Amino acid sequence: PQSQFNIEGLTTNLDMEGSTDTSRSQTLFIVRHGDRWDYSHPEWSSTAARPGDPPLSSLGHRQARDVGRYLDEVFARENIHARDITLLSSPFLRCIQTSNELLSEFHKTQGDVAETVSIQPEYSVFELDSKDRGWHASLPTLAERKCYFPRMEEAHESMFVPTLPENRGQFLDRCEDVIRRLNTKYQHPDGECTTTTITDAAAAGGSVAQQQPRVIVIVTHAAGCVAMAKSASGKELQDINPAPPCGIYRLDRVSDSEAWDIDHYSKEGGMNGYKDHLGDVGVTTKGWNNFGDDKVNNGYTGPPGNTSFILHK
Repeated sequence: PQSQFNIEGLTTNLDMEGSTDTSRSQTLFIVRHGDRWDYSHPEWSSTAARPGDPPLSSLGHRQARDVGRYLDEVFARENIHARDITLLSSPFLRCIQTSNELLSEFHKTQGDVAETVSIQPEYSVFELDSKDRGWHASLPTLAERKCYFPRMEEAHESMFVPTLPENRGQFLDRCEDVIRRLNTKYQHPDGECTTTTITDAAAAGGSVAQQQPRVIVIVTHAAGCVAMAKSASGKELQDINPAPPCGIYRLDRVSDSEAWDIDHYSKEGGMNGYKDHLGDVGVTTKGWNNFGDDKVNNGYTGPPGNTSFILHK
């Protein structure tokens, strides 16, 4: 039930700055997609036409709706209007489905979020290439996606399209580039728009909008959640909690600073891989922060002592 949601943790970054004036804040929410169908039904990929692009499971759809109800509570509380929201999504099906489900759950936020906020397919935040382009070869055209997800803005121009194949180190560099370009393209709404910033934004693959968003939501994959939270906050991998299905990372800034604030990984109820909004986390889609050598603790690179994720595969 919405009344049971614990939304106090969502303002902790601002509290650390000594202020709860969210009207001056620009907020970045990085959200992992929900539980995957193929993890519960491994036989699916052997007959699927696009085995690298699995859908959400029934649980994954429920988790995505949990995210939407939760964010709706937060945005209503912080006086966010539909026009203040930009939603970017990886073009993989599980991310588009997660985005679509969460938007459907907005009822309290000012403006008609479900009808006016579009899903902008952003290729720069798509999945880490771990299969020598095998997963990415399954992606359909955006025109085909649009047929089934009318909220999707087919004309959206991605900040850039990554070059594949890539290793984990190159992926981390890619996410650094994503955050640099995002900071330029989606400036703090109180920042001054100068000729220099307009030129920089064009070079980053876009243009400065007339009204910059107060809230940016990125729906992506586990690796992208961890790497972008790391890059945006300027912290290390071991400072970022593993990304659970439909986990949320909240980062805030009060100016055009390149660094965003994030809760410490040990903070109770903190927004560093938050999952308390979920009715069911599930058991097949695990938390992930595994950028290291697979032969050592399965490559786990998250906070020390978090042994529940070390054996994840």
